[in-house]
Amino acid sequence: MPKEIERSLENIRLSEMAEHYFVFGRGAVLAAELRQMKIQSFIQDQNQLIPVEVELSLWPGIPGIQFLGMADRHLKESALRIKSAIKAQGFDFPKAQQILVNLRPSHLIKTSRGLELAVAAAYLWETEQKKKPLLGRNDFVYGELSLSGEVFEPEDLSTIENLSHPVVLTGRSLSSQTQGFTRQVIRNLASLASPEMFPGQKAKPDFRRPPWGPEKFSQREAELLQIVALGEHSVLLAGPAGAGKSTIAKALHLLLAEPDPDRLESIYKVQKKFSDSSNYLPLVKPHHSIPLMSMIGGGSVPLAGEISRAHGGILLLDELLEFKPQIQEALREPFEEGLIRVARAGKLQIFPAQSLIVATTNLCPCGEAIPGEKKISCRFSKTRCDSYSQRLSGPLLDRFQILYFKKQEEERQVSLAEIFVKVEKARAFQKSQGRRPATWQSLEDLEKDLEKNWQKSWREAQISERRNQARLRVARTFADLNFQTKITSLDLQKSENWSLHHFERMKRWDL
Repeated sequence: MPKEIERSLENIRLSEMAEHYFVFGRGAVLAAELRQMKIQSFIQDQNQLIPVEVELSLWPGIPGIQFLGMADRHLKESALRIKSAIKAQGFDFPKAQQILVNLRPSHLIKTSRGLELAVAAAYLWETEQKKKPLLGRNDFVYGELSLSGEVFEPEDLSTIENLSHPVVLTGRSLSSQTQGFTRQVIRNLASLASPEMFPGQKAKPDFRRPPWGPEKFSQREAELLQIVALGEHSVLLAGPAGAGKSTIAKALHLLLAEPDPDRLESIYKVQKKFSDSSNYLPLVKPHHSIPLMSMIGGGSVPLAGEISRAHGGILLLDELLEFKPQIQEALREPFEEGLIRVARAGKLQIFPAQSLIVATTNLCPCGEAIPGEKKISCRFSKTRCDSYSQRLSGPLLDRFQILYFKKQEEERQVSLAEIFVKVEKARAFQKSQGRRPATWQSLEDLEKDLEKNWQKSWREAQISERRNQARLRVARTFADLNFQTKITSLDLQKSENWSLHHFERMKRWDL
């Protein structure tokens, strides 16, 4: 019989045996008991590190390490370093088995400086030559190996993106900065010692609300702050310069609800840290000259922009009409869906953008004009004023749920602390009913909250569908402020003053 046929038959026989058992060292282990070691590490993708799952198994075959999952040439060369490091540290390398290493996701070409430590650690833990620590979903192994088994931290470890405070097992480094992650440093493979190697995630910083300022607010302003903070309604503040529009916007930041763990986690994924040293929620205030890509996100590898950085907090657009038209129109998707889609080079990345959008603006170059008020005499021509006001497109204006005209002469008597107490009481009632802020509730749920005689007739109002929905959402917030389970006709009437009448004044306004 030719030798080629003999070898083929032998391979068939071995593959059939492999279905029942494989040999490791001196003992026989049933294939049914085969455990596939899985740990997390990183690969390079467009100049940043992204997570990869390293799955390791031992199978009969010629001793060696086989990479699956589109590993590149450099990664395959690291198999020799891994073998040398394991043997140099006094550990056993298989004599009648091959080490299969599967890398997921499988559709990306894999290149990495730090998978060497991940593969070596997975092998030593799988063969129980070292005791495996308890690994969590945010624990990673990433390091380079020398031929003698020493471990070094790769220089690219600082490029980890979009992870919430990972713990990374790695080697020695010349840098002492943590770069938003926690290091667990070992000197060599022999230091893969104990289950305490990953002590668990560090506790996230406590949610701390900054102290109240000395500002006082009028009764109308106080009502506005209560409505917007409780319902998280997008709001446009219009009025003269120096009237206190920005003060109202920043006060809203202090009235935001304390996030639940899920929302806090989603904020961390985008921010990697809170917006300031107080560990409070994001307050993102981009300048009106910001480029479109910086605002919405982008790059060869799509990265989050300012819109996404505000996720979970406030996106403050001061002087809205000074922003470029392309940026104004880019806000439509976050208004409607609470997310933004960025497509670059055939890749689609979806970033969260569920923030409270607050915008301020003057409505003419002099800044004094308000719709329905007496015409202000100033040095600017009517053509110039018309041109300025027309920068605000109808579709964008319609996406704001509340429009508020700020006047300078309003008497201010209410403190922010008093407003906060009322909002928190209503928020507690809202949570007791199992409801989210009205902006993020579905229309079906809102309709169920209406009194029976309004459940169908509310749609018959002679206004646009978007204005009608804003009217219903603001009415739900008024009901919560009054601790009511149902939305009444009085709530709808109050809502119209904020979500409908001011918008109609804006449309009829002739500068």
